[in-house]
Amino acid sequence: MSPPPPRGPSNGRSSLRIVPLGGLGEIGMNCMALEQGDDVVLVDCGVTFPTTDLGIDTYHPRFDYVIGHKDRVRAVVLTHGHEDHIGGLPYLLAHLDEDVPVYGPAHALELVKGRLAEHGYGDDEVELIPVAPRKTYEAGSFSFEPIRVTHSIVDAVALAFRTSAGIVVHTGDFKLDPTPPDGELTDEERLAELGDEGVSLLLSDSTNVDSPGRSTSELSVGHALEEIVTRAKTRVIIGMFASNVQRLSMLAKVAVATRRRLCLLGRSVQTHVRAAEIVGRLRFPSDLLVPPEHLGSMPRDRVLIIASGTQAERMSALVRLAAGTHPLLRLDPGDVVVLSSRIIPGNDRPVFEMMGDFLRMGIDLKTGLTDRGVHASGHAHREEQTRMIELCRPRSFVPVHGTLHHLVRHAALAREVGVSDVLVAENGEVVELGARAALAKAARVTVGKVATYAGDELPDEVIRERAQLGRSGVAMVSLVLDRRGSVAAPPRVVQRGVVDQEEGASEVMRAAALAVSRAITETDGRTRSSDEGVTEVVRLAARRVIEAKTGRRPIVVVALSRV
Repeated sequence: MSPPPPRGPSNGRSSLRIVPLGGLGEIGMNCMALEQGDDVVLVDCGVTFPTTDLGIDTYHPRFDYVIGHKDRVRAVVLTHGHEDHIGGLPYLLAHLDEDVPVYGPAHALELVKGRLAEHGYGDDEVELIPVAPRKTYEAGSFSFEPIRVTHSIVDAVALAFRTSAGIVVHTGDFKLDPTPPDGELTDEERLAELGDEGVSLLLSDSTNVDSPGRSTSELSVGHALEEIVTRAKTRVIIGMFASNVQRLSMLAKVAVATRRRLCLLGRSVQTHVRAAEIVGRLRFPSDLLVPPEHLGSMPRDRVLIIASGTQAERMSALVRLAAGTHPLLRLDPGDVVVLSSRIIPGNDRPVFEMMGDFLRMGIDLKTGLTDRGVHASGHAHREEQTRMIELCRPRSFVPVHGTLHHLVRHAALAREVGVSDVLVAENGEVVELGARAALAKAARVTVGKVATYAGDELPDEVIRERAQLGRSGVAMVSLVLDRRGSVAAPPRVVQRGVVDQEEGASEVMRAAALAVSRAITETDGRTRSSDEGVTEVVRLAARRVIEAKTGRRPIVVVALSRV
């Protein structure tokens, strides 16, 4: 790990440092550190998901900066329970020596409990402190106040920090939905009050800055889905983000109104329903749910299925339904599948392949491309982003949560609205804000992504080797030497993924084996006495021949035996 950056002379108690570790310059993996004096507070700690198949479940941020300051970390504060805001928390806590409290809305903390349990944490091993809007909490020299916002998950909040540089508002993910199904509107009144008091800095969600106007209300999505289910004469499967509890609640009412039983298909949707029920955010009639095992025996027009896997995740419920390989249900022509979701950038190809599989089955497929009303984004559009700036009236503005394109566009919007002190920063670029001074980039810290699989972190070298295996394949050399270091049996070279057998693989591997024998014969006795020396000579000899004949540079693995 690299050492923490030096603290500049201007970084006294009258200035605040904002250190983005994830989510600025990319979509997802949101994590930001706020630093003043001797105290550091983290806002969110999320993950992002791979776009290639290298055996990776998720990526979390590199925590070099946090580890370098771990004795100063006073708290982690969560804005809501989406994976790109909470999924990296177990990995972060594993690097901290002291117990660090985690603050967040009750629903987010219930989801965190599940993530921590998966990583072996006991029930009371991490201090989880639920927060409520309009109440004030202390974390070292920071105080912060959660502010209710609407989003595509219940119990989402913005955060207002009182710092040495003044009030800093972090919107988290938000929208200004006038008719949220749970009736909990974004607290524009409180945001305006903070604006009257004087907001020094606004950090605002940039995700939908390219979308004009206002976002669609979640309530209208419920009406659109109800119409589809009411018209359907057969099974209806609705694919959706499992975390959208408000949509789940509306679909439960739709099922009751259309005299259908509700079935939850997929681990993630079951997990989110359980968490929402525990904290009182979701209530199903006692006889509404039917176990997935009973689907095969139910009349097709009497079941409404909610399935996870809208991004065509491998082995997800929707992917297996589309492939006809789900162990509990096979769809029939005429069944209705609704993808009540958007395609996350990077997932376009697998999602369209899944859609194609449904269409080949004769499924009546409805998506946001064919039926615009079946999904609404949880992120503010430009008009709502403008309204957020007008409510807070900040002295300074830094866009967050988006690629560089999104950040630059949002910065331009803030200038149009009248904010003169605007700064675009990406992950690792430390921003400093004084009580009166303008925003400035003060330093750069080490950032990046750490791959994980089944809860374990994967070293960068492993990922590089996997990528190389995918590009060029692997050749395996079996070599037997006698006690004098001479070749005791002809070397054997086999390959996987380097060249097709019909393209002369045997000839190439025989040439590599001859090159290995020749290289050993020409090597001095001292090198031949060393396993490491022989292995390197053999590896290079085999790879040179294979590259010369195929144009590929495979990974070469040497199995050396001495007799």
